[in-house]
Amino acid sequence: MILKSVHMVNFKKYKKANIALDNSLIGIFGNNGAGKSSLLEAVTWGLYGVAQSMEGKEGVKQKDLIRDGEEEMGVEVEFLLGSHVYKVTRYLNAKRGIKSRLWIDGKLQARKSTEVVTRIEQDVGLNVKGFISSSFIRQKELDLITSKIASERKKLINRLFNLKIYEKFEEAAKNRKKEKENELLAVQMVMKEREKDIDGLPEVEAECDQLKVQVAHLRREYDMVQQESDSVKKEYSLLEEEYQRYQTLQSRLKILENDVENTRTILENRKEDLRKIEEAEVTKRKVQPQYDEFLKVKESFSRLDSLKSVYDKKVKEKENLETEISVTQRNLHERLMECSRDIQNMETQEEELGETGALLEAVKEKISALSDIPQRREEEAGKLDKIKDKEAELLAEKRTCQGRIADLTLELEDVESLGVGAPCPKCKRPLEKEHMEQLIARYRAEIAGHEKALEKYVSRETHLHEMRKELENTIQELKREEATLTALKKEEQQYVKAEVSLETIRKRKKEVQENIMEYRKRLSNLEEGEVKIQKLKEDIDRLHFDPDTYETTKKKIEEMSAVEREIIRLNERISKKDDIIRYMGEAEQLLSRKMNEAGEIRLHTEKMVAIPDTFEAIKDKRDRILEKELEISRQHTEKKTLYQEKEKELQRLHRVKEELKDLKKNQKDLESMIVTFAVLQEAFRQIPVQIQSRLRPRIRNEASLLLREITEGKYAYIDLGKDYSVTVYYDGEYYPISRFSGGEKDLINLCLRVGISQVLVSLSSLGSFARIQSLFLDECFGSFDIERRRNLLAAIAELRNHFAQIVVITHIEEIKEALPEAFLVEELPDGSSLIRRTK
Repeated sequence: MILKSVHMVNFKKYKKANIALDNSLIGIFGNNGAGKSSLLEAVTWGLYGVAQSMEGKEGVKQKDLIRDGEEEMGVEVEFLLGSHVYKVTRYLNAKRGIKSRLWIDGKLQARKSTEVVTRIEQDVGLNVKGFISSSFIRQKELDLITSKIASERKKLINRLFNLKIYEKFEEAAKNRKKEKENELLAVQMVMKEREKDIDGLPEVEAECDQLKVQVAHLRREYDMVQQESDSVKKEYSLLEEEYQRYQTLQSRLKILENDVENTRTILENRKEDLRKIEEAEVTKRKVQPQYDEFLKVKESFSRLDSLKSVYDKKVKEKENLETEISVTQRNLHERLMECSRDIQNMETQEEELGETGALLEAVKEKISALSDIPQRREEEAGKLDKIKDKEAELLAEKRTCQGRIADLTLELEDVESLGVGAPCPKCKRPLEKEHMEQLIARYRAEIAGHEKALEKYVSRETHLHEMRKELENTIQELKREEATLTALKKEEQQYVKAEVSLETIRKRKKEVQENIMEYRKRLSNLEEGEVKIQKLKEDIDRLHFDPDTYETTKKKIEEMSAVEREIIRLNERISKKDDIIRYMGEAEQLLSRKMNEAGEIRLHTEKMVAIPDTFEAIKDKRDRILEKELEISRQHTEKKTLYQEKEKELQRLHRVKEELKDLKKNQKDLESMIVTFAVLQEAFRQIPVQIQSRLRPRIRNEASLLLREITEGKYAYIDLGKDYSVTVYYDGEYYPISRFSGGEKDLINLCLRVGISQVLVSLSSLGSFARIQSLFLDECFGSFDIERRRNLLAAIAELRNHFAQIVVITHIEEIKEALPEAFLVEELPDGSSLIRRTK
């Protein structure tokens, strides 16, 4: 993998930046805190969605990578992998989330973040931790290998060289072996059940043969009984028809006898009805004169009743009009007085509210002039929050710079207090005059650089403080104006309410005036009602209706109504005479026919008197033979069912016997597979051990060669134990790394890290190893003296034979001249970072 370009938008301190890298030795320079390391974070975040600053317990959140004040950021990374060009884009929106894409040779290969990361891990051969550990060497992580315990060192080497895949294979073989062992246990349990099952096979076969003989015997016995049953059933069927005819005739005879008795009773009742009708005819002739007089009185009352309905209507209409006129006059006079009082009250209120319109317009003009105050205050408050955030960041950077100046000053005082020949605090070699002067000059230059940076921090801090004071004053003034605006809005609401009340009063006044006119009009219309009342009185007189005469006639009608009811009752009874006479003739004819039919049936049944006893005897015989037939059939069915069940059980046991043979074969196959997976598990466990035993000499040789070159032979060899513990050859003996000073430890760890990366690059052409051809050194020169820096730079130049691309990140200016390609990262006054090519 060779990095070609990185494009950033709103990533950390970068507004918009683009850096194109060649297959070369490249330097990225700038002051501390300018944003150099953010370039490497952009690469890992673009490829894997993880930045180095996101790791650890106090790691930042992904959204915190977005530049202050922005909602979205993005990174685009382009790199070569073999002969293919890969382009990864990753954008994060604070509200909508992440969008990521992967192109290979211009063709879209992945559309989702998880798909992109999976494809990168697959093609590069490393996850994000392995990629950072193998390609990125940072000063604070130089002891990544030596600071770990033995088991963690081996795991780290496995991750770097993609040997963890064999752990997956080993785990897969182990799981498959466990699965087959579980299957074998299940098969063995089933075999035990099947063997126990077929133990009863001989007993089932004997029972099956015995039941077969019993079923055949019962079948023969059933056939004999069935023949006898068929003969009895035929005889029973013939007698049953005769018996049914006898029963039918007996039933018909009983019905006819009942009908004859009922008909005689009805004839007697009708004769009694005729006698009563003759009595009713005599009574009617006596009552008829009284009924004729009643009809005359009723006709006279009918005429009076028709006049009464007209009379009552006219009288009621007259009374209603008189009541209505009286009540309406009283109500209208009361309403007119009430309306007059309402108008006087409303005119008084109208005078009091007359000046609110002008006052309301004046208040609205003032509110309009202050309407943008809340928005302006919020904007200024947002600016103030940003200024405070920048002040906090600047204070942290300033304190870091002050701490660094204090540390460098103490180190300089220690160096100046040493004399020529004293051991160097960095490399522990005797100090020469020139070496001491160079060391002092370097410290002073570095202190001067940090002091210059501190002056910038102080200047920016003063500027931010002034801006904050100005914003706070502005916000206080805006708050006072906002309070004035709130008071004006309350005053406006009062005037608006007054305007609404005034408009309501005017509408109400107009309505009351209209009501007064309506009430006066209705008073004038009441005179027409008086005319109607007079006309109704004249109409009532012309009717000549006497209520007393009407009541007398009505009372007489009520007294004579009993005669009318009696005549109606008598007429109703007399009207049934003809129907009764006709019915009696028909009933006498029907009685004669039924008596004749009953005589014929009696003669016929006397001839069939022996049939019931004969039928009962054959019925008993049939029931006995059917009961015997059913019992034998039941026994036959039970034995046959039992025989079929035993036959099925016998077939099942034969199938179990065959299944047991298959299970024994399956048992042998599973035992063979368990042995195979056990062999594979052990083989996969040994592969990383064997590979590590071969990698260790190569890493040792590469790291020793680099350390020997940088220290000019002082430290000739690095040895790696089986657990990757580190010892260094010095003055004829091997010493653990803990014996050496801080600067020497950093150098040894750096050589070890670079040696691992060299071996990794040399193996990148093999498909199973990580495909890495780039090396990134982040601030790895800080703890080395000038001579060691020069030696390290010379060694790095030689490493170009192994790495297609080496990127050096540092704040030390003197290294710039030794590199063929250089970029400068600067921090602008607004806090953003800018990167540009300088060489």
